[in-house]
Amino acid sequence: MNQRRSFRRRWAAATAIAALVLGIGFVEARRASGETPPDDGAPSGMVAFVTGGACPPGWVTVYDVGGRVVVGAIYPEDVGLEVGTPLTDREERMHEHAYSGEVTLVAKNIAAANGGNQNGAAAGTYPLAGTTTKVSSGLPFMQIAGCVKP
Repeated sequence: MNQRRSFRRRWAAATAIAALVLGIGFVEARRASGETPPDDGAPSGMVAFVTGGACPPGWVTVYDVGGRVVVGAIYPEDVGLEVGTPLTDREERMHEHAYSGEVTLVAKNIAAANGGNQNGAAAGTYPLAGTTTKVSSGLPFMQIAGCVKP
């Protein structure tokens, strides 16, 4: 019995750490069978991400979070807010960035310079704007199962 209690404490601690590192949320969870889930120390409604393709005993898969990053919310109206489209399995989404700014060239006098080019490197402020080339991040990725404690 002591060994089982020790496992529960370790599982609860690991779950809490994983939840803090991976990001958690609390959602309404219900078991279709109506049976009481095992007490593993995690609060009901906690969402955690696990590897291995299956949720821990007593937990239920949350399909809404597949391909998404779950972040904490301060305001209740932001809970459940979805932004963008979820990633598909092994997708490396291409992205780009818009940029804008300006460059100021100061006047420079060059002694003994003489010629007809009156515009090359003319002093003034010049606007810059554009979009970077679309590329993937090249970062490693892994999709893991989202599970909720009923």
